[in-house]
Amino acid sequence: MDMRIIKNRFFQYFAIILIFGIWIVCFDDYKWSKQDALNTQLHALQQELQETQKMITEYESKNKLIETDPELMEATGRDNYYMKRGDEDLFIFVKEDEDGSLILLE
Repeated sequence: MDMRIIKNRFFQYFAIILIFGIWIVCFDDYKWSKQDALNTQLHALQQELQETQKMITEYESKNKLIETDPELMEATGRDNYYMKRGDEDLFIFVKEDEDGSLILLE
């Protein structure tokens, strides 16, 4: 083959590959910047999912403890839901904020 034909073919292939590369990087729906943003978002969502699953297992174990221990059930009801026995009085202290909203004092 003639060297001119080989060089011509080489430059044709090189130009096509270069145009294809520029198209993929800059204009296509799968461009690198978009893929990088999607991968970052995917990683953040996977971490959030792991944290949520960890919280779910913690709350399930706390729920089992509360269901099986009557003293813990009573303490939880008193602390979180302001429950009381029939012969008791319950006093809740609140403080008024600058904007008029009430703040519970613990």
